[in-house]
Amino acid sequence: MDHILIIEDDENIQEYLKKALLEIDADLRILFSVSAARALQLAREYTISLFIIDIQLQDYKGTDLAKELRRLAEYKHTPMIFATAIATEELHAYRELKCYSYLIKPFTIEEVKQAFNEVFDYIRSMQPRIRTIRIEQKGMIFEYRLNDIVFVESFRKKMAIHMKTFEGGLVTETIAGYTLKNIAELLKNGSFQQCHKSFIINAEFIERINKVENTVKLSGVNQTIPIGTKYREPLLKEIK
Repeated sequence: MDHILIIEDDENIQEYLKKALLEIDADLRILFSVSAARALQLAREYTISLFIIDIQLQDYKGTDLAKELRRLAEYKHTPMIFATAIATEELHAYRELKCYSYLIKPFTIEEVKQAFNEVFDYIRSMQPRIRTIRIEQKGMIFEYRLNDIVFVESFRKKMAIHMKTFEGGLVTETIAGYTLKNIAELLKNGSFQQCHKSFIINAEFIERINKVENTVKLSGVNQTIPIGTKYREPLLKEIK
């Protein structure tokens, strides 16, 4: 499991939740934020497996923060637990934002542990077999996880594989001896789409598409990726 992010501006509740989590698994990596802005920053810097969100933050509504997180490709389906003292807010969050569970304040340590254990069981049951591709270079075999590949770029008879890092950044590895067609064949069973004669993108990382400029913005990538005329309609059709 990656990191757990607790977004809660009450330090006592932070410690209460942390205690319950560590009693379940002492190796859990727990991050804290008292504000929505910091929470979004941490979500981009780290891979978060579970969000625990106080609906009534001082600077922002927890439900609005959840909407912001859901707009990030990597967190569209990440489990969220809401902590609230207001039943109507809790019900809205549960129904509208795909909240996995909720805790009504004041909650007991047993209620917290039960909610966490249910989420952890769900996470474990949903973890797919890690899918990879293998690339041979100079007699050595390199393995790349499909979920980590953000996009592949062809340039000067070489391929650049751009991958997300554990910290949320981007790392690039260059390979030779392959064409973009070769790579497309290796990636055909994943969520990848060729959008240009020189680019293949992972649709899971799409943030937005500019139909006027024919470009696509990927999560965690500063540059925009061009969309070729030949690939525009198939791409738009596939991601609808």
